[in-house]
This record gives sequence, C-alpha cells and structure tokens, in this order.
Amino acid sequence: MGFRKLRAKKYTGIYEYFKDSDIDKRTIAYYIAYRDIDNKIKKVKCTANTKDDALKILNDKRAELTNDRAEIQNDHNLLSRKIMNNNLSLEDVAKLYFPTKTIKTIKSIESAFNRQVKPTLGKMKIAKIKTSDIKNLSEELKKTPALRGAQSKAKEDANPLNPRTVKKIISNLRAIFNWAIKEGYVNKNPVIVGDIIKTDRNEAGRVLSNAELEKLWNLYEFQVKPRLLLFLKACYHTGARPSAVMTIQVKHINFDNNTVHIRAMKQGKPYDARVSKELLDMLQTWIKKHDLVHDNFIFFPMQLYIRAITEQEKKSIKNTHTRYQGYSEHFRTIFDKHFNQNIGTYDNAYRVTVYTMRRTAATNVYKKFGIVHAKRFLNHTEIDTTMKYLNIDDDMELIDYGL
Repeated sequence: MGFRKLRAKKYTGIYEYFKDSDIDKRTIAYYIAYRDIDNKIKKVKCTANTKDDALKILNDKRAELTNDRAEIQNDHNLLSRKIMNNNLSLEDVAKLYFPTKTIKTIKSIESAFNRQVKPTLGKMKIAKIKTSDIKNLSEELKKTPALRGAQSKAKEDANPLNPRTVKKIISNLRAIFNWAIKEGYVNKNPVIVGDIIKTDRNEAGRVLSNAELEKLWNLYEFQVKPRLLLFLKACYHTGARPSAVMTIQVKHINFDNNTVHIRAMKQGKPYDARVSKELLDMLQTWIKKHDLVHDNFIFFPMQLYIRAITEQEKKSIKNTHTRYQGYSEHFRTIFDKHFNQNIGTYDNAYRVTVYTMRRTAATNVYKKFGIVHAKRFLNHTEIDTTMKYLNIDDDMELIDYGL
C-alpha cells in the first residue's frame, strides 16, 4: 500500500491511498494535506469517496483555517491597541501569558484560570486589581464545588475545592502578575499567597478504606491488564514511589528473605523493602509466565515486546523498563471512572492516584505497628516527615480530613 499525489493542479493537496500490487492499484481512501493554525503541514484521512469530494473537504478546511487566522489577527490587533492605551484586562494579559509557557501542565492551568478566575476578575483592568479582590476570589473559590464539565449537574453532591487547590489557583494567578510586571503591563503584584490563603502544612492526601481497597483489587480493568494490578500491588506492598517500582528487576527480588530492593529516589538511599507473600507469589508467577531472568525488568515495555520480530530484540526489550507516564494515563482513566467522580483535577487531597497506594499502605502500617515502622516503611529519614505525610498531629492521632 502507498500514497500517490494527484497530478492535476486543481487537486493540489489531495492524495490517494492505494493497494500496491502488480494487479491491483485501486484507491482505498483519500487524504488531504494542509497547513494548520500553527503553520505545520498535516496529512489526514478524510471521508471522501471521490477526489472531488476530497477537494470539497479540503476547501472547507482551508476556509475554516482562514477564518481562524483572521480571528486571531483581530484579537492580536485589539490587544495591541489595548497595550498602547494601557487598557489591558486580566483576561487580556492571560491571553498573552499562556502562549509563552511550554510546561506540560499549562493547558490545565489555563483551563482552571478560565473556570475559576476569569468569571470573577477577567474583565477587570489589571492595573485596578487589588489584594482585597484576590482575597474575595479566594473566599469564593473555597465555596466552589470541585466539578468539571458534565459533572456540574451534581453540585449538591460535590466536595468544595480543597484549600491546596485554591492555593494553587492563586499561586498561578500570582505568576501571571509577575510576568505582567516583567512585560511592563502593571507595576505591582497584588497577589500575596501567604496572606491570602493559608493551608495546613500537615494536610495529607486520600487514604483508601479496606472496602475501597477490596473494590480496587477486583476491578474488571485489572483482569484485562494484569500488569497494571501487579504494578499497583507492588506500589502498595513496597511503599515505594511509582517511579522506583518501575525500575524493579528480577535480581532485586529476594524470595528467601521476602524483600525487594528499591533504588534511591529524590534524596533518599536505596533500601530493601520487606514485602508480603501475596506480592512475592504474584511476582514469581509473572516472572515464570514471561521467562524473565536476572537483569530483566518486571515492568518491561509489553507492546514493544509483542511487536518485536527477532529474539535478540525481545531480549533487549526485557532489559529496559516501561515509562511510568504510559501507566499513569491508564490509572488516571480507571481511577476517574471508579473513585474520582465529582472531584476536581487539582484536588489531590480527595483524588485517588497511584500515590494513594503508598499513603494508604503507610497509614495501615502506622495503625498496626506505630509511627517508627511507618517511617521505616516509607524510607523517611525524619519522623516529622512521616507525621506530615500521614497527617498525624503531635498527639500521634490520625487527623480525619472528611472522606
């Protein structure tokens, strides 16, 4: 199979996708090529059955892009006039600010701004916004249901935005003002995070109950993809961070001593985590099923292995570990479906994530064996760190944060 470009000038930008054989070169589908809004060439399959249908689709797409470019230019001209007249609103400055950022989370930060800040302060002249306006916004956000999109129908059942989420929104707003000062759009920053909102430094994230753990382990999704269940179980039983679990190799597992060697993460040191027979049995079954040996990673790239052709390729793939990002996307979908309904994206104190496994396991260790064992389980160097992590007060009582 292959592509061929139509020769007639009239059909510039249209390609036929055809069967490639000596006896059959019939067109299977049509593709159109154009420059998108960022001036990058795109070649996409269209629904056309004939080249004239494809031409109509391409012309419609070109007209749509022309209109989009005109709107962008109009917005740019309007912003230019406002800049000259020193008449920018917060919304105007945000439109200038967000395209300058390249961090992966900028889209979600922009979305949060549009939902939570823009309705209240967006139309205000940026030079007129005062600290009192930011404080009022903060108080309003604390009462706002943590909902998104279609979830907004269930406001009465929703938790309010978590204080840490509110602080994050206000902190991002401060970053916009800092950028505006640098660009000369405003002289001072009215956002003083510490004065506007204070959060409990010991506030912990979500911990699953025994019933919720039972529900999690028995989800249908893990029957279909058992490697995801094994990964979660490893996070739970070792208490290690997900990035550390991803690097476990066969040689790190000591079946005689019931331990798994965990590599150093952050500022910590490598250590041997004592684990349950349940996890060891699961690991042993997995190792036998996939013929893993000494240097092989437990969580090797499964899809690459399946597509590998030679035995040498397959051996090489087993000696590399999967990127955690691929796993995290699967888990986010599963957790949002079964545990995170009506909970905002940034509400880490309420949302279930892979890190919930580490916190839940450590909490259970603390309840059963005490703070010293919990500290050792988490590989913390200071007991104060463990107390903050588990949300324990000075009287060694777990603080209930409303779940």
